[in-house]
Amino acid sequence: MAKNSQAEAKRFLLVVPPMPHSSPVLSTIMRVAFETAKIGIDLIPVQLDSDQLDVDALADTAKLIGPILPLVSFNAEQNKQLQSLGVQVEPAIFATDSPMYPVVAALYGASGRAMASRMVSSGHRNLVYLCSSSPMLENLNQLRYAGVLQGCIFGGCPTPTMLTTEYNSPNLSGELVQLFSKNPGVDGFICHNDFLAMEVVQALRMCGRMVPNDCAVIGVGNAPEGQLFNPPLTSIDFNPEASGQIYAQALGKFLSGDKIDAPDPKEVDKMMTLVARGSA
Repeated sequence: MAKNSQAEAKRFLLVVPPMPHSSPVLSTIMRVAFETAKIGIDLIPVQLDSDQLDVDALADTAKLIGPILPLVSFNAEQNKQLQSLGVQVEPAIFATDSPMYPVVAALYGASGRAMASRMVSSGHRNLVYLCSSSPMLENLNQLRYAGVLQGCIFGGCPTPTMLTTEYNSPNLSGELVQLFSKNPGVDGFICHNDFLAMEVVQALRMCGRMVPNDCAVIGVGNAPEGQLFNPPLTSIDFNPEASGQIYAQALGKFLSGDKIDAPDPKEVDKMMTLVARGSA
């Protein structure tokens, strides 16, 4: 019988933190699910609606599908509750103590370096890194920020300010007003993904700042909505197909207990493609 047959497939409930439904992370996850199916791992993704975990509902779903494989870590109390309900919870894929961490760090860091490189090369030096305020996404925010920081250091640029906000926040323009009152010279925003980048462009417009004349804005993911935006959004395309294959190979080793090697940073950097449009 083939290794990837339904009878031999290992099934996991892949729990994804709350984020926009067309987020680049989700497109990568779909690619990972496709690739891991070839090696006998059946990932069933479920996306959380909020940071408040419905433990009972998640446990009921897991009992139908299989062990929970979190993308990011639950807190200790949530893990304890799930285990008390008879559910097996695997270590989080993107946790700092995960064997997959070097792979995740390499890919997230590369996209951050690519964004910073674009900003620095186009003359922007007073930069802000904008990311989600969700506690569940804190580790992913830090991973991309580490890459942004590297890119700024390589380019001789000062350390960027980090600003956190909620997706679809009605207060973002007010948060930017406060930012500019403390640092009126801000001239560029490096955003954790394209959706936050588009929100920043709109909030900047409400603050009376034009993009890209007053502030440049760049995101990650090359979302289709970005090219229709005004101005069209400059973005980093991280090649979801290639990234998904790297994650899938590492995940197979992770679940089998095999050693995982970090990808070559130079090769990962080559996967990042600048899609230059009108915002930066």
